[in-house]
Amino acid sequence: MYRIVGCILVVAAGAGMGFSGSMRLSEQIRILEKLLQMVICLKGEIRCGNASLPDAFYGAAGRMNGKYREFLISAADRMKAGTGEKLSQICRECAESALKKSCLTHGEKDAFFSFGEYLGYMDLEMQMRQLSLYENNLEAEILKRKAEVSGKKKLYQGIGILGGLLLAVLLV
Repeated sequence: MYRIVGCILVVAAGAGMGFSGSMRLSEQIRILEKLLQMVICLKGEIRCGNASLPDAFYGAAGRMNGKYREFLISAADRMKAGTGEKLSQICRECAESALKKSCLTHGEKDAFFSFGEYLGYMDLEMQMRQLSLYENNLEAEILKRKAEVSGKKKLYQGIGILGGLLLAVLLV
């Protein structure tokens, strides 16, 4: 009786691990889409509102929620404080604190952490081009992820279930 219950639990644990991996893939896409939404809001605030960077960050924060809102507000507060910090350093530190527990890959995190490196540099057109470049990169990454996610999700789920079954057979 205990062996049967143990086998069922092992199969369920394997299936749970597989489904957890597939959910992590969906979460990565959702985070990238939120970052894209944030960039689009910033572009709108800068171009149409002709706002300074701190004001643009505050304005974009009004349209975001959760950790993205916290990132924008904390970065804007530090910009307004005028402590002489570089914008790249402010954005990196605020992004690291806001996204430290996210499921993004290291490359995606590094790209976002360096987000502010070229903002606030030169003129309005330069800032808009930098935001457009980051927006295009995000769109390409989202399309790439969406193309490969369905196959990977099925693979993760199948490996999880088969792994659990294999362990259950070995235990019996």
